[in-house]
Amino acid sequence: MSSFPDPSITGAATCDLCHDRRPAMGTPALAVRPPIAPQRQVRLCAPCGEDRPGRRRRELIEEDFSWQAMSRHAHDLADAYTAGRWLPYEDEHRWAWGLARTHWTRPALEAALGDPNPYLRAGRLVRVVKPLPRILTIVDPGDRALRPVQALLDTLATRSARR
Repeated sequence: MSSFPDPSITGAATCDLCHDRRPAMGTPALAVRPPIAPQRQVRLCAPCGEDRPGRRRRELIEEDFSWQAMSRHAHDLADAYTAGRWLPYEDEHRWAWGLARTHWTRPALEAALGDPNPYLRAGRLVRVVKPLPRILTIVDPGDRALRPVQALLDTLATRSARR
């Protein structure tokens, strides 16, 4: 007898997208089609199910995985910034200020990400913003899926405005 729960009976132990929380009870399984494996069914926690860009679809899409990584990075950077463990470059502060005040469109974000500034390229903030143009093909700029990034940029922009 195994001491591990049988996922076919009990369901997934953690969300198949964030791997942090237990899947929401009573929600239908979603399909995921990995590039080199057969389609399988997955379960999501309530926050991932409600906030992912592809939430209107019955399957996980590539943008859902990009969103999850982007959200995690945004939360981690916000926590590190608040705790004083991350000090952005001055150029990152200015860039955040500009992004926080820009209407987010795919071309505008692609242009911002194309900035050749070496301090932006070396910084951690660009990794958070990099998936945004692709995610904006699925959701509007004001969508709740983008809130973690908006909150991080607003926090950095507020500090930049005080200077």
